[in-house]
Formats: sequence, structure tokens, C-alpha cells
Amino acid sequence: KMASVTGKRWPIVGVRLVSEFPYIEAEVKYGIKEYACTAVDMTSRRTRLAFLNVQAAEEALPRIVELMGRELNWNDSKKEEELETARKFLYYEMGYKSRSEQLTDRSEISLLPSDIDRYKKRFHKFDADQKGLITIVDVQRVLESINVQMDENTLHEILNEVDLNKNGQVELNEFLQLMSAIQKGRVSGSRLAILMKTAEENLDRRVPIPVDRSCGGL
Repeated sequence: KMASVTGKRWPIVGVRLVSEFPYIEAEVKYGIKEYACTAVDMTSRRTRLAFLNVQAAEEALPRIVELMGRELNWNDSKKEEELETARKFLYYEMGYKSRSEQLTDRSEISLLPSDIDRYKKRFHKFDADQKGLITIVDVQRVLESINVQMDENTLHEILNEVDLNKNGQVELNEFLQLMSAIQKGRVSGSRLAILMKTAEENLDRRVPIPVDRSCGGL
């Protein structure tokens, strides 16, 4: 009842806070009627957006603060305070920043020779040209070969978590630093590490299908 009809097939009512998720602006107003009084409360407990997708929660945060400020008569100082508090919550308590900030260009590589060989082989499945680095194009090529679709913005975010010198590509040394940090427990939930491991497993399972019994045809 608090949302307006959109005239679209979906959503039928309400303006979405983030286009990819079903939460609408009227839910912020409704949350306030149920005594929500912080942006952290709204992004985490009322909508659960922070638990579903922390990047989407950060994207929605300025609009949430604007709507709450209007309803609760926040001044500019209070809005900035709420934004800062909520971002810290997303960055550190929800793990948005903590994964990448645990990895620095001074991180040591402490791996057994056998582990280094294994991770180099994994890296070179993406670095087909043996140039010592991987780019978004390399990752997209491998994903397409195993029929996995992923949008370019997401790939940019995944590589940026590991790209220590921020040159738009992940070098072999950066990848080994990541794998070393994961083994030591300093980094967890690295999306690039998970993606590359999964892709490697899928590539290894792709074996030629024998066709001799079908006279060469399928």
C-alpha cells in the first residue's frame, strides 16, 4: 500500500533499491514504522541485502540513507555519519574489504615447491600465452570454454581484489601471494581463487569422447 504501481511487468509496484534484487524503496519507509533507525539495520536485518550481496548493499546505501533521512529528519551531518557507519559495517563485519586488505604487495610467498608448481599450472591454464599475467579477456576465454557466463563488471571486481599494483591484470607473483595467504589463513573466500580452482577442475574433466564404435560420428 505504501508503494506506487509502476505500470511494468516487474516489479508491479515500487521502485527497486537495486535493480537485480526485489527490495523496494517503500520497504525502507515501512522499516522505519517498525522502529528501524539506522542504515545498518535497514541493509542487514530489514532487507537482508548485506547478507545476500554486499556490493549491492553498498550500491543501495546512499538511497537508503536519503530515504531514512527524509523520514527521520536527519541533517547532513547525521546522513554522513550513517553512511560512514554502514560502510564500515559492510567493509569489515560483512567482509567486503577485509579479504583484499589482508593481501598486500609486501605479502610473503611461503609455499612448498610442489604447491608452487601446482599453482603455476593452474595459473597457466588461464595464461595461455605464457605472458606471466592474466586479464579479464583470459578469464572470459576459460569461462566460455566451460560454458560459464559472468558479467564483465563482476570479473573486474574479482580481479581487482587480487590486483595489488592496480594495473588491471593479475601477475603470477600476485597469484602466488594470494595462494600463500590463503594457506596461512590470512585470506578467506577469495573469489578469484575459487573461480580458478573450479575452472581447472572442469577443464581437467573434459576428456575426448571416443567415437570409434560409432564409425567416427556422433
